[in-house]
Amino acid sequence: MKRVKASALARGDIILTTSTATVSKAIRLGTKSDISHAMVYVQHCSVIDATSEGVHARNTQRLFFEDECALHVLRLKAGLTPEQAEQVCQFVRQRVGSEYSTREAIKTVIGGAEQWTRKQFCSRLVAQAYASAGIKLVADPNYCAPADLARSSLLVAVPDAMEPATSEDAARWASHPDSTEAMRSAINAVLDGARKKDKNIQTFEDIIPYLVKHPKEDAYFADILASSGYLTVWQINTEKNPGNMTMSCWHNCHLMNAKVTAAALCKTKKPGRTAITSIAAQCEACRTNSNLRLLSSFSISMTCSRQSTANG
Repeated sequence: MKRVKASALARGDIILTTSTATVSKAIRLGTKSDISHAMVYVQHCSVIDATSEGVHARNTQRLFFEDECALHVLRLKAGLTPEQAEQVCQFVRQRVGSEYSTREAIKTVIGGAEQWTRKQFCSRLVAQAYASAGIKLVADPNYCAPADLARSSLLVAVPDAMEPATSEDAARWASHPDSTEAMRSAINAVLDGARKKDKNIQTFEDIIPYLVKHPKEDAYFADILASSGYLTVWQINTEKNPGNMTMSCWHNCHLMNAKVTAAALCKTKKPGRTAITSIAAQCEACRTNSNLRLLSSFSISMTCSRQSTANG
């Protein structure tokens, strides 16, 4: 058994893996490769990938691989600049919650690619993230397989990126509450409810423009946010590891999500909504636009509660 070595990883690294599952075997066979899945390393033992659950964060310390399963860590040969690394990581973060497209993933393998949607699959997410930073890893970032990433001439293997693990290690991690799993479930519960109103909603950021156009739906969205458990997921990590997240890390995460929400609302230019003074005090966009008002109780709950899922 093995897992990736956290000390060997850098922001934006691409982790290619496989498993013994039937679908993984089929992908490997169809692409003539030893891997079937791709992830982007964000930071602090956190990766983001697209699976049947959708696009979500996971803790690398909880990802264990059988010895017979391939595991590769790739890095841009020329190296990512800090700005490129930030863009790659920001891209995948902003896609968290997006639905998985089995149909489009299959077309990548069997051919017949068509106009792509905003839904994701693992290798598309990785390739599009790099493309957003001006780096074209493959011929078509919208339709590519993990094997295409593995064969990219722009990438090189990261040496000594794996470490041995035992079944006891896996059991020990499994015995602790997994805040990343809880967050995945909560996010999906919110977005599943949102898509009952508009099937085009893919991420949390899509909800804000929807509410601008449909303010009467605010109570509905506030209710699904509360009932999903999204507002209390952070308690799992703080109860398990009190003090584990530093104030600066907490503040940066809080501020980042405040800016994402504020940016979406700045585009609407519709004043008169409920103000969130605690967020406005932190967000430069709010300080420079006295007419900006963040929308509704849903915005208050969403912006104030979004947490880092790196730990857990």
